[in-house]
Amino acid sequence: IDTIIECTCTTPNNFAKVLGYTRAQTIYDIQNRKCAPSYDFFNRFTDSEYSAIINLRWLLNGEGEMWTDFMRRLTHEEQIVVVDNVNHGVSVSSYQMEQDADRSIRIAEFDLLKEENVRLKDRAKLADRYYKMTLEQAKEIGRLEQRIKDLEQRLEKTAGDVSTGDIASVG
Repeated sequence: IDTIIECTCTTPNNFAKVLGYTRAQTIYDIQNRKCAPSYDFFNRFTDSEYSAIINLRWLLNGEGEMWTDFMRRLTHEEQIVVVDNVNHGVSVSSYQMEQDADRSIRIAEFDLLKEENVRLKDRAKLADRYYKMTLEQAKEIGRLEQRIKDLEQRLEKTAGDVSTGDIASVG
């Protein structure tokens, strides 16, 4: 019990309160080895939120880990929040429901982001297609401009070759 009180950063008074005792004397008596934990103590413990975070097998005979599997899966920061909630009488299931709600929100946000990602990929493909089309058109414009220059040069050359003396004069 001393280890539980120490590891959960609580006091014997608060521990007794969470277990439903009106006075902390029972807890002090157990701590000072004036009496052994009774059936009532274990019953109150299993009915409390401490049973969700403290392994009962460990409490009864010292075997295994002190923290439950639920607690060991949490990050250190999450463990602190859960222990604080238990010390203040907030149920662990409330924390789990909050975590589930947060997880649901994250999943919904992830799904929205996936949809947006698909839309952006489609837009990127379209933009790429337009870019390639624009490049092809720019190349074609370059070829046509060159052809115009070539034709203008040929026209000038042809016009320069025409003999103006052979033209019949009217008059």
